[in-house]
Amino acid sequence: MNRKRDKKKRKRTSRYKQGFYKPINEDKYKQPVDRTMNKTEYPEYRSSWELAFYKFCDLSEKVEYWGTESFAIRYLSPKDNKVHRYYVDIVMKMKSGEKHLVEIKPEKQTLDPVNLAKFQAAEEYCKQIQATFTVVTEKNLKSWGMI
Repeated sequence: MNRKRDKKKRKRTSRYKQGFYKPINEDKYKQPVDRTMNKTEYPEYRSSWELAFYKFCDLSEKVEYWGTESFAIRYLSPKDNKVHRYYVDIVMKMKSGEKHLVEIKPEKQTLDPVNLAKFQAAEEYCKQIQATFTVVTEKNLKSWGMI
């Protein structure tokens, strides 16, 4: 058995920028409630787009607090017709009192049937908690000058 080859095989690689963001305003960042996710002290980003939005949440004076993948929303997957858990990328509360759940996705993935099922479940959940669900794509981030 070749351990070196097995280790390479297990190594997770990505073409996207990934890492942990250390908030400047640490008091604004709320860690996830669901501890089963084994989260670190700092929010993990899986793309430069998520990182750009994290920085916005951290530095904007309009944001009271924010969190990442804070809780699970159950949805029925059209792929296998089973219930799964969906963790929305970002949860924000604005100083105005508005609550937002934000998903960062490439435009080309927004019409995927599984993603549409997740988005529908998030929208229904938002109605219950009087919040707004938004899918943010690269087009949005570019128009806002974030990327």
